Amino acid sequence: MPRPTINTTRTIISSLSRSFSSTQFHSLPNSISYQQSPYSYKPLIDERFHLFRQFQASGSDPDVYTISKALSSSLDLNALDNGTQLHAFLLKRNVPMDITAMNSLINLYLKCGCIEDAERIFHGMSDKDVFSWTIMVSGYASNGKMKKALELFEKIPRRNSVSWNSLINGYQIQGNDEIALKLFSRMRQEGEPPNKITFIAVLKSCSGFSSLFVVGIGVHGLLVKSSWINNIMIKCTVMDMYAKHGDMLACCKSFDEISEHSAVSWSILLSGFAMNGNVEDVEMVFKEMPEKNIVSRNVMITSYVQNEMQDRAFDLFVDMIKEDMTPNCFTMTSLLGGCSIVKYTKKGRTFHGYLMKVGLESDLTISNSLIKMYGEQSNIEEARLVFEEMNWLDVVSWTTMVSAYIYVDYLDEARYIFDRMPEKNLISWNTMMSGYLQNGKSIKPNSCSLDDALVLFYDLERSKIKPDHFSYNCALTACAKNEALEQARSIHCRVIKRGFELDLGVSNALISVYGKCGSLNEAEKCFKIMPYPDMISWNALLTCYSQNGQGNEVLTFYEEMQNSGVKPNHVTFISLLSACSHIGEVKKGQEFFDEMEKDSNINPNREHYTCMVDLLGRAGLLYEAEALIKKMPIEPDATLWGALLGACKMHGDPALGKKAADQIFRLETNNSAAHIALAETFATAKMWEDVAKIRAMIKDKKLVKEPGCSWIEVRNQKHVFLAGDPQYIPKEFIHEVLSIIYSNMIKEEYTLLWEELDITS
Repeated sequence: MPRPTINTTRTIISSLSRSFSSTQFHSLPNSISYQQSPYSYKPLIDERFHLFRQFQASGSDPDVYTISKALSSSLDLNALDNGTQLHAFLLKRNVPMDITAMNSLINLYLKCGCIEDAERIFHGMSDKDVFSWTIMVSGYASNGKMKKALELFEKIPRRNSVSWNSLINGYQIQGNDEIALKLFSRMRQEGEPPNKITFIAVLKSCSGFSSLFVVGIGVHGLLVKSSWINNIMIKCTVMDMYAKHGDMLACCKSFDEISEHSAVSWSILLSGFAMNGNVEDVEMVFKEMPEKNIVSRNVMITSYVQNEMQDRAFDLFVDMIKEDMTPNCFTMTSLLGGCSIVKYTKKGRTFHGYLMKVGLESDLTISNSLIKMYGEQSNIEEARLVFEEMNWLDVVSWTTMVSAYIYVDYLDEARYIFDRMPEKNLISWNTMMSGYLQNGKSIKPNSCSLDDALVLFYDLERSKIKPDHFSYNCALTACAKNEALEQARSIHCRVIKRGFELDLGVSNALISVYGKCGSLNEAEKCFKIMPYPDMISWNALLTCYSQNGQGNEVLTFYEEMQNSGVKPNHVTFISLLSACSHIGEVKKGQEFFDEMEKDSNINPNREHYTCMVDLLGRAGLLYEAEALIKKMPIEPDATLWGALLGACKMHGDPALGKKAADQIFRLETNNSAAHIALAETFATAKMWEDVAKIRAMIKDKKLVKEPGCSWIEVRNQKHVFLAGDPQYIPKEFIHEVLSIIYSNMIKEEYTLLWEELDITS
């Protein structure tokens, strides 16, 4: 075959390009053929590049047109090797490239994640057209480099819909919905008309947080006024938004407005009812579906599992087998998820056997689901066996095994697996941190170490992975548990720097940690900057002031909460009753207790009754408190009886105090605090013989009073002091400082009884 000339090569490549274009775009493939399309068109693209290589072998330099087409073929295939070889050839031969060829090369590098190579070409271009700028912005966004994307976007001489959409879509994918919506608003203000891609990204941004639902309704209103509302993809996205916010009436209305339904619209409707409706509604939609494919059956199985109706899910699986419909991995992972409780241990083993029979056990997703199932059944040995027999482990496998150990409180084993992980992702770090928090792993007395969860958070920051809102939530929760105020402030600064300050969960954690550390002003400031505080936010604020004895402020904020339309829950009423107890508002507390059941349909639990007993007891209404305990519909625990005992000690009622103490001893024989409280109650009444008996009981049972504890945070280290503890190292220095302080107080004419300042112990 003779070597091709420039003209013949150009003609053949152009013909192949038209053939490829016609094949790819002039038909609307279904989902299956669309997924196969890269393989279908690959021979045509390969042929394009092969012809270029033949031309290259001729020893002649290619022209600009040939270069562009060859680069285009590499781009269509994401063939980085072909593209880099071509780039190297052109550089070596010093062959000039036009803007189109350079744009194709930039696009190829960005598609393959080679950002630095793309940047090198882009910044080296003497002339850039609108496509050059747009390709770079889109490439940054698709690679998650949103800061760079935004910086470059601001420099574009002339923006178009593609650059706007790339930025909006990039922020939406990363979960920065508010930024995406601000860009959408700015896009309209600058006169760039939104298109289908814009509206789909914006509607998805409105589908997450409940606070953005009202924005989504507004976007829907814009669509109704435009022709875009007739687009089937947009209508399906509108349906999905309403479904995710629980407005199934609007979802159904959007569904009815679609002239020709597809499997997608039916699946969204079915999934919407599965997320929000009762199972009967889901079943009704499922029965009406003209075609019940594997997707709809999987949604139905998942719905049954989520509503704890596993038996129906198992029956549907049997029906699928009878109808010769092969379950896929999604089917089996849902079923295995339904077997994650001890009741269905046997069924889980049956499904495991089925998976081995059909050869699906080795599937990575299935194996991970098996680890999760056995872990949540507390069958850690089976989980470990599946883990160890897997041919290949991904980060999910390792993380699931860590989670399984955490579930059964094997924190050391969980940490061992975590440390062995060849690669950790953000979920791995967050899982281990939350494991420490859930299992109460905290600092030990006299230790200068911070909480393990907090130490792990700092390790995460030093890694290449960026913490997310959940990571900051864990770190702040650890600070709250340790009452580490300075650490909390430091992490708060990081939160602001990373742009998470307005995240709902992080804001709630900030309120809680500042409240726990007694910094009420900072807690309130965090609350006031929240755009849309939810019930948890209000409860966190009420709890802050309640725990710090600020009862009047609690009642004031509760009134504001009611005016905002947020409904109270059981946690709200605990704060209210506790607040009333602190300020002696017996009548108001009784009103809240009655309101809880009558108006809010909340059945009081032990905590509510304990608060009421404390409220009545502090007010001296001891026998009213006893009467309340007697008519409780639930069994009182030692804490509740302890509240009554404490009130008897306060008001000097040894007879009722003994009754309360006897109930505590019945439940907890060796409760040292109750023994001591009873002895002090007798001592107040000068019943010395009874005091002696209680002291003898304490001695016989070898009960030890839990020592008083205090701590101070200095330079990111927590120093813990126990009353009467001789082990603390700087004891002599502390006593010396106390003596100096006392001397200074005498000089300043402060009066203080020497015996109140015991520096001899």
